[in-house]
Amino acid sequence: MLDYRPATAGADIGDMFMSKKYSIFITALFCLFIFGFGAAHFILPDREFSEQENKNLTLFRAPTWETVRSGEFMEKFEKYYNDQFPLRDQWVQMKAYSERALGKQENNKVYFDRIEGGQTLFAHFTKISDEDLATRVGFVNKLGENLDVPVYFSLVPDKSWAWADYLPDYAPNVDDGSTIEKAQELCRGNVKYIDLRGTLGGEGDAFYRTDHHWTTMGAMRACFDLIRDISGGNSGDWYHEPELRSDQFYGTTWSAAGAAWVRPDSIYTMIPEGGTRGHITVDRYPEGEPIPGGLYYPEKLEVKDKYAYFLGGNQPLCVIKNPDAANGKLLVVRDSYSDCLAPFLAEEFREVHLYDLRYNNVSLKKYVAENGVDQVLVLYSANNFNTDKNLFKLGL
Repeated sequence: MLDYRPATAGADIGDMFMSKKYSIFITALFCLFIFGFGAAHFILPDREFSEQENKNLTLFRAPTWETVRSGEFMEKFEKYYNDQFPLRDQWVQMKAYSERALGKQENNKVYFDRIEGGQTLFAHFTKISDEDLATRVGFVNKLGENLDVPVYFSLVPDKSWAWADYLPDYAPNVDDGSTIEKAQELCRGNVKYIDLRGTLGGEGDAFYRTDHHWTTMGAMRACFDLIRDISGGNSGDWYHEPELRSDQFYGTTWSAAGAAWVRPDSIYTMIPEGGTRGHITVDRYPEGEPIPGGLYYPEKLEVKDKYAYFLGGNQPLCVIKNPDAANGKLLVVRDSYSDCLAPFLAEEFREVHLYDLRYNNVSLKKYVAENGVDQVLVLYSANNFNTDKNLFKLGL
C-alpha cells in the first residue's frame, strides 16, 4: 500500500519541539529581564547624582494619604523608577548608538552634526512667541526706567545659530537669529543693546562641541565688544595666550545625548588667578555673607562638571575687585555664561558684581544705589533668556 504521509512529518514534529523550546527560552529570558531588573532596582542603593547626565536624581519618598489621593505619589514614583533604573547610564549610551546606527541625527533632544561624524552636539533651542519675548524684554526696559545709570543688554547667540552649517538638514528646534533681532528692536529708553553676533558667528572656537557654553576664547572676543560699547575703549593689554587646563571636558549637551563616541573638549584660561597684575580679589556670597574665593577652582577639573572651574559654579552673588582697573563698578545680571567672562571683565572694571536673579530677591535699584554701581549689564544666552522664570525681578 502506498504511504501518503508527508515526507516532512518528522521534521515538523522536530520543528515544533524546537519552537516550543525556543518559546520557553524567550519567556524565561523575558521574565529574567523583567524580574531581574526589578529586583536589582530595589536591591541596589539609590544614586543621588548622575555624573553621566550631570543632574540630581529623584529619590524615593514614602507615600502619604494625601500624595496617594492626589496622584502625586505615582507621578513621583515614575520619575524615581526611571532615574534609578539599573545601568541607566549604559542604556542611555546604547540608545544613542542605536539612533546613530539607524541614521538618525538626533537623540534625547540633541542634534548630531552632519559634517564631523557627530562630534559636535546641539541642544534643542527653545523658541517663544513674540508676545512672550516682548514681555521679557519689557522687564529689561523697566529696569532701565528704574535706574539712573546706563543699562546695557546683550544676548549670546546659540551655538546652533553660530554653527548652522553643521546642523542636520531641516532641524526645527534651532536658533534662527529671530530672538536676538526682535529683542534688539524692543529695547527702549535707557537700555542699549550690544550685538555679539558679529564676533561669535561662523566657524571657530567660540563654543564647546559637547556643551552649550561659549569657550574662553569666545568669551574673550565678546568682552572686546562689551568693553567697546560700555566704556568706549578696549585696551586689551591683558591679552595672554590660552593655557590648557583640561583636555577631558564633557559638557551638559554630551550628558543629555549619551554620545559616548564624541571626543572631549578642552578648557583654557587666558587671565591668571589674581589678574595680570596680581591684585584681583573675589568674594562669594553663597548665604549672604562674604567668603573669600577665586577666579578659578582647580579641584572642579577633577569632577564631571568641569565648567564650574570658572568661579566655582552658580552662586547668588559674586563681587570681583581690581584696584588697578581703568573703569568703575559694573553690575552683571548673569547666567552661567558670565562665569567664563568674569576674568576678562575684572581686568577692565574696579568692581564686577555678578548678580543671579534665581537666588536673589533684593531690588536691583536698591542694590545699585547701596553699592555705587556705575553701569548695569543684563547678559544672558538667548536660550536662557527665553526660559528664565525670574526675569520679572528686573522690574521690581
